[in-house]
Amino acid sequence: MDAVIQALGLNNTLVAQVFNFIMLLIFLRVVVYPHIVRILEERQNFIENNVAAAEEERKQAEALRQQYLDELQKAKNEAQEIIQKATKAGEDQAHEIIEAAKAEAARVKEAALQDITREKEKAVAELRDQVATLSILVASKVVSEKITADVQRGMIDEFIKEAGDLPC
Repeated sequence: MDAVIQALGLNNTLVAQVFNFIMLLIFLRVVVYPHIVRILEERQNFIENNVAAAEEERKQAEALRQQYLDELQKAKNEAQEIIQKATKAGEDQAHEIIEAAKAEAARVKEAALQDITREKEKAVAELRDQVATLSILVASKVVSEKITADVQRGMIDEFIKEAGDLPC
């Protein structure tokens, strides 16, 4: 073998280094590589499991998010419905208040008209009495003692009745 090494122009150190390198590769292949391959496979399986778990958690989070969005939309719809009911109730109450105020105003107006009518009738009656009294005084001075007070009073009441039937 020395002759072959010499013929190729190689020295013993180089041959020993090549031999040691090949032995190292065999040793690594037999002893170290299986452990490294096993560790790499475990690492790959760990990463795949983490990715699968993360994907599952993402799906759960998305489902939970969708559930929360649905509940939020439901709450918004309920709030809108409550607002609409409150608005309608407010409008109804406003109408009731307005109608009550109108009825009260009509009642006050009717009472005022009745008061005015009573006062007018009272004033007319007082005016008739005053006219009658004045007429009696005037008639008594004119006629003196020829007509009695009762006769005068009857004549005045008849005159007022006729005058009262005339439009004012």
